Amino acid sequence: MYQAFYKLRGKPFQLTPDPGMLFPSKGHKRAMAYLLYGFEQGEGFVVITGAVGTGKTLLIQKLFDELAHRNIAVASIASANLDGDDILPAVASALDLPYEGRSKEALLQDVKRHLISLHAHLTHALLVVDEAQTLTPAALEMLRILSNFEFKGHALLQIFLVGQTELRRIIVSNHMEQLRQRIIASHRLEPMSEEESHAYILHRLHAVGWNNDPELAPEIFSGVYRVSGGIPRKINLIMDRLLLHGYLEELHDLDQAALTVVLDEIHEEMAGVPPTLEAPAVPQDLDLTRAAAPSKREGGLAALDLERHKFMLQLMREEVQRREALLAASSLAPVVDEAMIADARYPRSGQEGK
Repeated sequence: MYQAFYKLRGKPFQLTPDPGMLFPSKGHKRAMAYLLYGFEQGEGFVVITGAVGTGKTLLIQKLFDELAHRNIAVASIASANLDGDDILPAVASALDLPYEGRSKEALLQDVKRHLISLHAHLTHALLVVDEAQTLTPAALEMLRILSNFEFKGHALLQIFLVGQTELRRIIVSNHMEQLRQRIIASHRLEPMSEEESHAYILHRLHAVGWNNDPELAPEIFSGVYRVSGGIPRKINLIMDRLLLHGYLEELHDLDQAALTVVLDEIHEEMAGVPPTLEAPAVPQDLDLTRAAAPSKREGGLAALDLERHKFMLQLMREEVQRREALLAASSLAPVVDEAMIADARYPRSGQEGK
């Protein structure tokens, strides 16, 4: 619709992930470095977490583009509450192996034989599990068992776990020490800063041939950042609606008044819907390389997060300007992550994770 009106080659803010549109923010470049590092190790787990809409799936797609010249066999699973009995058939299906009517023991042998065959052809086997926060502890344990498969001292399968921040709590609170010790690297994707959000919008527009039509007032960038919190998917949603509004009203200059109209429309359409369905963020001091049991402090933080969510729901019914300011003030503190290099903390002895 608005593409022809503004003489654009395509939709700059589509919600469907497109690796060609990936904006190299500081967080995404750091996460990509961890992914590439983990891939080069050829074993264990790499864990990427982040809030809904921060670009985790897009990041994985970009990684595959980067590795297109490599000899890789990629199996992908979009996890949907898989438990210990479901995960093995799902892995077999992703590897194009028959699984119906096969026992767990038979499937384990089938998968191992297939991985040995790939190894014989010098093929790197990689399993990517998206939405991994929906896996049960039993399913994660089965993945750990699969990660232990080796042949003549070489790991046969590497696993990337991609999911929301709840994934970290699941791993830590269920005392999964053996799995933690097999994590090569871990990174949490954070929302973009205001400066990066501004650059992200321009990056997307220029990618489809934008020639300053429509012209965007400076307050558009700051306003979109305050409402979206720097989350790419939310930015895409707002900017797409803003361009549609401009087309319908035949506007070639978009300002705060246009943005306010769009935000009011979105608010009316989504009235009563929580700002996010994601579980509360994991406390900052949780480290996947250390055993940690649930504590009173963790429970208190979870209760505080719940209260903050209730407060945010109330703010959604306020005027747009006031809501923006309060949302910025009530944003949850980012969870600080660090790379977890297993070799540094857990020197290989030939026995780990076995």
